Amino acid sequence: MASPPNHAAVDVARAYLSRFLVANAHRRRLAQGSAYGPSAEEVVAALQATDGPPPNLAAEDARVQSAEGALGAVLAATPEPLLARLGRVFSLTRLDLAIICVLLAPELDHELERAYTFAIDDFTRKRVDVGFVARVIGARTETVVDRVLLRFDDSAPMRRHGIVTVTAPAADGPSSMRGVRLADRIVGFLRGHDTVDELVHGLVRIGTPAVPLAEIIMNPELVAQIKRAIDPRSGAPRLLLAGPEGTGRALLVEALFADAGRRTMRIDLAGIVAEGRIEERIAAALREAALRDAAAILDGSSLEKEVPRALVLAISDGIADLAVPIVFTLPNHPTWLVAAVPSLLELDVPAPTFRQRLELWRRALPPSLTGAEDVEIVASRYAFTGATIARAASRAASSARLRDPEAPKVSLDDLGDAARLMFSHRLGGMAQRIPAGFSWDDLVLPKDTLDALKEVTRFARYRPFLLEEWGFAAKLPYGKGVSAILAGPPGTGKTMVAQLLAKELGYDLYRIDLSQVVNKYIGETEKNLARIFDEAENAHAVLFFDEADSLFAKRTEVKSSNDRYANLEVNYLLQRMETYDGVTLLATNLEQGLDDAFKRRVRFSVQFELPEEPERKLLWRSMFPPKVPLASDIDWDMIAKRFEMAGGYIKKAALRAALIAAESRRPITTADLFEAARHEYREMGRII
Repeated sequence: MASPPNHAAVDVARAYLSRFLVANAHRRRLAQGSAYGPSAEEVVAALQATDGPPPNLAAEDARVQSAEGALGAVLAATPEPLLARLGRVFSLTRLDLAIICVLLAPELDHELERAYTFAIDDFTRKRVDVGFVARVIGARTETVVDRVLLRFDDSAPMRRHGIVTVTAPAADGPSSMRGVRLADRIVGFLRGHDTVDELVHGLVRIGTPAVPLAEIIMNPELVAQIKRAIDPRSGAPRLLLAGPEGTGRALLVEALFADAGRRTMRIDLAGIVAEGRIEERIAAALREAALRDAAAILDGSSLEKEVPRALVLAISDGIADLAVPIVFTLPNHPTWLVAAVPSLLELDVPAPTFRQRLELWRRALPPSLTGAEDVEIVASRYAFTGATIARAASRAASSARLRDPEAPKVSLDDLGDAARLMFSHRLGGMAQRIPAGFSWDDLVLPKDTLDALKEVTRFARYRPFLLEEWGFAAKLPYGKGVSAILAGPPGTGKTMVAQLLAKELGYDLYRIDLSQVVNKYIGETEKNLARIFDEAENAHAVLFFDEADSLFAKRTEVKSSNDRYANLEVNYLLQRMETYDGVTLLATNLEQGLDDAFKRRVRFSVQFELPEEPERKLLWRSMFPPKVPLASDIDWDMIAKRFEMAGGYIKKAALRAALIAAESRRPITTADLFEAARHEYREMGRII
């Protein structure tokens, strides 16, 4: 059964049609005419210079005015009728609503459909055309007819928002004979059907607040700013919330609108781009939000950097005159959006601070599942957003339950493993992943070197606390990352230490492949380095530059273009290192070859010296796993004294000695060690 507004709309269409028939009664086909073509008499009548005396339309005009007045009264009722909402959210004019009434009537009343066919005077045509609608509404007033025709222009609201569908003009027919009808979704909406257009199934989601406003963890001042920005009393706001994915931007917007009694709809821009037919899908998605009088949240967090022009134009056209709030969630401030939305407000939503991450972890993992210290460590290690923390916590809890269903307990290793699964990066093409490992007990280093390394790990652990809680971030506008030079002769354990530091920090270790980074073409090396640093920030990876002096060499006096471009590479590295917030380790055998300005920007410098005799003895003994059979009378002191070698060479000699003994299936002896060390000495170019 039709609703009162729809009854009133049908009455308006009847009044227009009645007036049209009276106004054009003298033009009816002659009795001998055919429905399939004009007769000779009809052609003569059409060529007459005058139409004869105009009919008296006073009564019909009064009927039209009465029907329009009744429709206006119905549309002003409370609660707001669907037809009134349609006009409001799409900023439609009274003329647009009149057109909708004419197109809606035959959808609701079959007898009117037959009457339209009679008025068109062509029973072969089942649909009205643009010209017919204009003549029905305008009667014999040409200015009104022209105004109606303009409302079917491509740039008019009803066309842009997909309210009406106009067929393409025939190649040999006038444009006024283009077929026109209400979109199926609009007819369904006015009938009260709450469906979603099939074009955007799976690409839009009607928002229901997943988290109450009071439980959202975000800076209260920022929340207040966003609330003021989306206040509908100042019109239909257009707001950009720029920040990392998973910071809770859409959650907050949904909660704020829910508090105000308004629904929201999320629109997946990346999904629409992937599916194709971008213009149609954007129009359909925005139409779905408007029909529900919902705030549209256009989520572009997963969009590629190169945005298709079709998407920009579709958004620009789609939100024009749309009287609902529009909120964009994007990772940055794209220039294309500013051009597409001139009235745009922009706010930055940063990643959670250390304290906010700590609270997010605590909410995701109850105290019964994990220890407070482990939660604090993982919160300081990984600068995750709220969504990522929730996923990682769920994985860690699942691992703990698999291990012990009766009394699950999430360990620090569970948290670290779950966190690493959250990383998404493409470092593999330019860097080699090195397994993190070793423990402090495996290191044989002087006390000063060990103390320096432990200082690096302490700074990494307490960096969020120092920067955020004690306010050192204000004193360090850049250079907040963890960087260290590991300088010393070959084989002194620099790579081993890099693996240990990565394990202690809970990150993956990636050794930069210089062959994939350095490029002979101007500017390519800088591009490769930029890609490495960007991907490493996403991956929470430790970047390990081995043989760093080849990249970070001292700048030279410019004597040729080669010198100038080599210096540009070093300058870029200096700038990028300052802005990189991750962990960077640089190993070099020749620290004096590094640029002085670069060394000044690196936070720690750890010196590795060749081991002394007591340290060499410990190194020799530590190289053999417990399962290896060793002779009881090995003279460790003699071996350590006779062969001055770094740990890397001792490792190679130990394996060589084991090979000698394994061939005879016997324990390793002093002679085996001596022979193996002698061979290493010879390969080192030294004589015993």
